[in-house]
Amino acid sequence: MTLRAQVFISCGQREDLGEIKLAEKLAVALDEAGFEPYIASRQQTLRGLKENIFERIAESEYFLFIDFKREQINETAPTCYRGSVFSQQELAVASHLDIDVIAFQEEGVKPLEGILAFMQANCIRFSDRTTLPAKVMEVVRKRGWSTNWKNCLSIEAKGSIDRNVTRFPENIQADFYHLMIRNNHLRKTARNVYGYLESVTDVKTGTHIDFEAVEFKWAGYILPNATIPSEHTRKLDAFWIAHPNPNSPQFNTFTDSSMFIPRLIGPGEWHLVYTVISDTVLGASRKFLLHLDGSVGGVRLDPI
Repeated sequence: MTLRAQVFISCGQREDLGEIKLAEKLAVALDEAGFEPYIASRQQTLRGLKENIFERIAESEYFLFIDFKREQINETAPTCYRGSVFSQQELAVASHLDIDVIAFQEEGVKPLEGILAFMQANCIRFSDRTTLPAKVMEVVRKRGWSTNWKNCLSIEAKGSIDRNVTRFPENIQADFYHLMIRNNHLRKTARNVYGYLESVTDVKTGTHIDFEAVEFKWAGYILPNATIPSEHTRKLDAFWIAHPNPNSPQFNTFTDSSMFIPRLIGPGEWHLVYTVISDTVLGASRKFLLHLDGSVGGVRLDPI
């Protein structure tokens, strides 16, 4: 998976003043540097704000605040203008989510107004809009913004297999298939990470296998909630195969009821969707194809 840190670009979008084109130039400069830019679009409904603006801020690694000047505040202060109210609201959300911010403010805008009065954003003043993209990229480099990380977990395509393990107390040979769960955050530890099998579907018939949601076990660990340091991985038990019965995958779950354990009998193929969540970073889901052909060597778990 190629990681590209997302930069949420919050700025005015007055087309008559060329602000949309300037935002696009900022996006191009960030993209060429290896970032994933997102230009905030103006939403007129609460639903749009929640689904399109707030969610995109929450999933961004960085926040770029550009405060263009708007109306003159009063006639007695001809060089004093208010800034963008909407961008101030977006900045407040980013501040609440503790997202790294770089802030620029156009000359003439009243300083330390709105949320800026309560946070140490250290706005960088600018007067020439044509040089703004170059100035932004210079500050991005000085601040050490990194392109290749995300505020999320991921389920890697390639897992791991522990073969020929003696399973106690049954005293049988078994193969354990693990998912590799990676914390892609540059600095933050992923805490209270839980893993689930979200759904199981028979490929041939399209039938969904019914079972209740339940926490899955981490490899070599006896609690359902794990900790994954930044830029590290941890193994989650996907299933295990007993050599005497390779057509019946077994699932290590924290439950005392069979209603929470999916029952699969091969040979056959199934789509398995695994999900991981955390208190501190965004979660992830991934679909896999499980293939059983009646032999231990024929068991495969391939990402889709």
